[in-house]
Amino acid sequence: MLILTPTPLQTAAERAFFAELAGWDTGSGVRGAVVASLPVVEGPMERRQADAVLFVPEGVAVVRVVEVQRNSGVVTARADGAWTIGPDDGPGDVLQLDGGGSTPLEGLMSAGMHAAVTLRKAGLEPGRIARLTVLTGPVTGLVPADGDLGEGDQIALVDPRSLLLGVARAARYAGTDNPRLWTTADVRAAVEALGVAGRTPTVEELNGEGFPYSPYVLRRPDLLTPAALNASPSRVAAAPLTGAGVQRVVPPGPLVDPAAAARVAAAAVQAQEEAERAAPEPAAPAAAAPAPAPAARPAAPTYQPTVPVELRPTRSGDTLALTGEPATAVAGGPGVVEPRPAAEDTGGIGGLFGDGGTVAVTPSRPPRELPPELRPRPLVGGPPPTGGSSAADTGTPDRRRTLAVVAAAVVLLLVVAGVGFWALGSGGQDSRADEPAATTSAAAPTTAPAGPAVGATEVVNGTTFTLRAVEVDDTCRGHAYDAVAAFFASSDCAGLTRSLWSADAGGQPAVVSLSRVTMPDVANAQALRSLADTDGSGNVNDLLREGVRYDGGPEKLSRAEYASAQQDTTVTIVETSWTGPAGTASALDGLASSGLSLPDVGGSD
Repeated sequence: MLILTPTPLQTAAERAFFAELAGWDTGSGVRGAVVASLPVVEGPMERRQADAVLFVPEGVAVVRVVEVQRNSGVVTARADGAWTIGPDDGPGDVLQLDGGGSTPLEGLMSAGMHAAVTLRKAGLEPGRIARLTVLTGPVTGLVPADGDLGEGDQIALVDPRSLLLGVARAARYAGTDNPRLWTTADVRAAVEALGVAGRTPTVEELNGEGFPYSPYVLRRPDLLTPAALNASPSRVAAAPLTGAGVQRVVPPGPLVDPAAAARVAAAAVQAQEEAERAAPEPAAPAAAAPAPAPAARPAAPTYQPTVPVELRPTRSGDTLALTGEPATAVAGGPGVVEPRPAAEDTGGIGGLFGDGGTVAVTPSRPPRELPPELRPRPLVGGPPPTGGSSAADTGTPDRRRTLAVVAAAVVLLLVVAGVGFWALGSGGQDSRADEPAATTSAAAPTTAPAGPAVGATEVVNGTTFTLRAVEVDDTCRGHAYDAVAAFFASSDCAGLTRSLWSADAGGQPAVVSLSRVTMPDVANAQALRSLADTDGSGNVNDLLREGVRYDGGPEKLSRAEYASAQQDTTVTIVETSWTGPAGTASALDGLASSGLSLPDVGGSD
């Protein structure tokens, strides 16, 4: 682990923390990481929000090092509310931290958002930023024992095992949905952007800590978005992607499947071949000698050695273009690549409309005589065969027989198409005939809404939600902010439904903002949810932000809790906020989770 302490450490807790890390070896033998002293203060009293920043190949974390004063024992930490300390894991006294307060989480959250904004202004996309609290002083244990409070908050003691566990959990949180590791150039640019005083770590030092080498900054939004799409499970089945996202348009197909002609013709030819195999002398002929390629045709492809993936040249953004070219068949064991054989000239469609070339075929044995019942019959009214012999006698396919099969297939398809068109036309006429005669006084038919109307109630997990406002749009452009708005500028949604609900959480009134975004495909839906879940990346506009109001509702969301979900191409985003006296954060968070189960209101007025 590489330690950077450019300025004199100011608190005893900082000195104890960095003294412990200084005893570890540099490099990735213990843990590959970079820890830089970076005090973050806020307000006129200059209260500490964070003391250091941690870089690991998976991401970034802000670190707060605090000293426990007055009492000793086991610290019980909570995601919300005051922390306590006592002789065991039961109730104890409120924790007194050096610098004031009983929990550092709020300050760490502010420091993490400050770091995210700073890095984005410098053109770097940090992704998720974890938060690590390190306790010093007379602390004998932690509750929870692993120090994981969820949502990126980790706690550790000044102890090698505890610190390593805290760093590992912070790295795992920061690496969630992260399509690209931090490189040497990324870390050097981030250290300069955050304002870490003193020297910038060298490329060799960062490479030794496990950061992959790159001379270019790769954590740019325009490079990470395609990487996130390429990393998604559905990437293999998706159409070729670009940095602007995926837009797949399916053209309208014909009434009859064009491949049906090929299937019918193939079935007819197969039946004829089976009949030929049933004839006398069923012995299989020997393999024909390969025909020499005519001079006008290109030479067969030569063998090219396989280049390892890591040595292949990459394009800008480490993206590869997908093509529809089928892979070359591999035969004859490893390392031998045989060219695809040229399509056999059967004298059928390919022979009629091909390049006109001919291939000389030398039969391996004299042609056999077919019985009279299996010989091809001349077309009715057609000219008699010339030369007194059939095509089967010469060893070449019967061109007229193939034409007859193809003609029969075409006639069959025309009949099917005609029946389909007739059925569609007559069905429409019959349906119109069954309708009653229209009159000037008849009212136009109405369509029932697909979802609940404004004022309707829904009960989810024992909580009653009342629908207050609904808005449906066919675009997301102009209905989002920050990075999410930039995402929609290049990859617009297919539909957007937003609504406001009122509910009670823990006995206090609250507002629930529900947004359902339908994307063109699953890959874009995954990218949208990952971006919206990232702190400081923006979001879809709630209706309050766009001026929608209801009686008793707030003017905006304040200290909102967040929840999201994805199902196929639909991303659901919920934000909850108090409309009256604030209750507990856990109650508001539970309300946001319940809001994910509210019904779709896309058809409401």
